[in-house]
Amino acid sequence: MSFLRDRPLALKLWLIFAVVIALGTLISYVLVDQATTREFASFSRQRRMEEAQALAPLLAEYYAQRGSWEGVESLLQRERPGRGKGPPWGDPWQSFLLVDSQGQVLVGKDRPEISRDVVESVGVPIIVKNTRVAWVVPATGVHRFSVLEEEFLSSVRHALGLASLIAAGAALVLGGLFLRGVLAPVRHLHEAAQRVARGDFRHRVPVTTRDELGQLAKSFNTMAERLEKSERLRRQMIADIAHELRTPLTVIQGDLQAILDGVYEPSPEVIASIHEESLLLARLVSDLRELSLAEAGELRLEKGTTDLREVIQHAVTVMDPALRAKNIALALELPQNPVFVEIDTQRIEQVLLNLLTNAERYTPPGGQLRVMLTMRDSNAIVHVSDTGPGIAPEDLPYVFERFWRADKSRSRATGGSGLGLAIAKQFVEAHGGRIWVESVQGQGATFAFTLPLR
Repeated sequence: MSFLRDRPLALKLWLIFAVVIALGTLISYVLVDQATTREFASFSRQRRMEEAQALAPLLAEYYAQRGSWEGVESLLQRERPGRGKGPPWGDPWQSFLLVDSQGQVLVGKDRPEISRDVVESVGVPIIVKNTRVAWVVPATGVHRFSVLEEEFLSSVRHALGLASLIAAGAALVLGGLFLRGVLAPVRHLHEAAQRVARGDFRHRVPVTTRDELGQLAKSFNTMAERLEKSERLRRQMIADIAHELRTPLTVIQGDLQAILDGVYEPSPEVIASIHEESLLLARLVSDLRELSLAEAGELRLEKGTTDLREVIQHAVTVMDPALRAKNIALALELPQNPVFVEIDTQRIEQVLLNLLTNAERYTPPGGQLRVMLTMRDSNAIVHVSDTGPGIAPEDLPYVFERFWRADKSRSRATGGSGLGLAIAKQFVEAHGGRIWVESVQGQGATFAFTLPLR
């Protein structure tokens, strides 16, 4: 087996196929040869017995006329029992033995010694005047086959062997073609895997069948598509991060350069502006770190049994000054009974603050927010609705992606980093819940998420 360990798969399969074909051909040859020999022997014995029974009266008549067996060899040269008169068919005593009453072989091929038991079991007695004077014994009782029969069986075996070799050769050729067709998708997969490993995520494998190999090709193509999408998102994320970091860094660098050049005085206002940009930069880096930990499944959650109503009320209290500043009304709908959930309170409060901040940002002055807590089956459901402009249907699938904004003209001026909803999605899913958005453009948006009840 060590010889095959490093050999190509095609060679291994072909060798296995060849061994199976060889064994199958050999077994078939042996079984067919045995069956042919057995049936031919049975036929030969039956035929010889019939001829011996037809020969016995002729020999009895010959003995009655001559009183001895002298010259009996010429009897069957003139006529063949059961076949009529005509030209002699080889040596007739190749097929029969004439054995006297003492068990001595008088006429026959090689005059072999033969036991009386064999004579009495397979021989046909020759009766003259109610006296058994001899036996006519088919040669198959002593020799299994005659010379001609051996030659016939030999020709049958030769033809059978030749047919077996031809069939085995054809099977090997067809098997090779079959293996080539089967292994072609495997070769395509191997080539595609190498190209993907080199970074070519656009390469696809042709799907030519509907069997397991076809399903494997489809799975590979799906994997390649996801890798291509992941690579595209990775590059986009790097570009977005570079863009988002460049804005505060440019402001900080510009202000400091202006101070150094004497354009700005290092007044408290200028320093406060630089400090604000540094805080924005720090928040962006912190959000990126939280998001990367959550996506990698390495976010630590300090869970505890909490009444979800209290978490919502605290988040609303934190947002109250900002809502009052824009004259935005808030409707809070909470159940009377406690709603206990097993959560990391700080993370879920951050989810609520991200959703409330997003709603406040897109709700015009004088608008309204609505926060509602309900229960369904074994889940608590939190709804945050606004009366903003809503989200276009084509934008809904991208709401929870990094750095996505419904209004592309909004950026730092609105105070958003573009990571809040992506972080909210990861935090909710880390708690075993799910988050979604429903919106009709021009009629506001409703963000909702679920948490398993304790």
